[in-house]
Amino acid sequence: MFFLHSTNKDIEEEEGEMKAASALVLVFLLVSVAAMTIEKRLKEFFPPKCKNANSTNWYQVGCYCVKHFQGPVDFATAESNCARQAPGGHLVSLHSEQDNNAVLSIIKKYSASSPRTWLGGLQIPSTKTYIWTDASPWNYQAWVPGEPRPTNSEHCVEMNWSVLGKWNDLECWRKLGYMCAFELQTANEGGGQE
Repeated sequence: MFFLHSTNKDIEEEEGEMKAASALVLVFLLVSVAAMTIEKRLKEFFPPKCKNANSTNWYQVGCYCVKHFQGPVDFATAESNCARQAPGGHLVSLHSEQDNNAVLSIIKKYSASSPRTWLGGLQIPSTKTYIWTDASPWNYQAWVPGEPRPTNSEHCVEMNWSVLGKWNDLECWRKLGYMCAFELQTANEGGGQE
């Protein structure tokens, strides 16, 4: 007769190997679930392509088509460049947390290493109130805590200065990337040039 003889040490080693393999499978499953969750969250915030734009990389955010440009340029040049991109083009105005998150996701896709970006917000120095360059209502804001500070020189609004997705007031002569936008109804008139 042939008997298989295992020692306690052999059994303990096999149990240890089984536990290690089980732990690896568990870690793999957890990482997979986390990756799927992150991907799903990114898709929730990443806007669809703007169907009415005549070129690439324009995305629909609310009732606007938006596109990120690397720059770097000062605020006035950015606004002027946006006006040339499409009829009714301006630097982007943001009116909700959802729009803010969508614009942030575009910036992260196209300019992750240099995310500071001009928005279309501008302070009227005499009244210290903010307006959007497209004349839409100033009905949402997402300032970095402590901003905007009362200064005599920071009148233009940027995103991603010290906190991703949050805004800061900055001197308008600074050079940054920028986000252009035009209304979807304007897109039918031939907007969205490269």
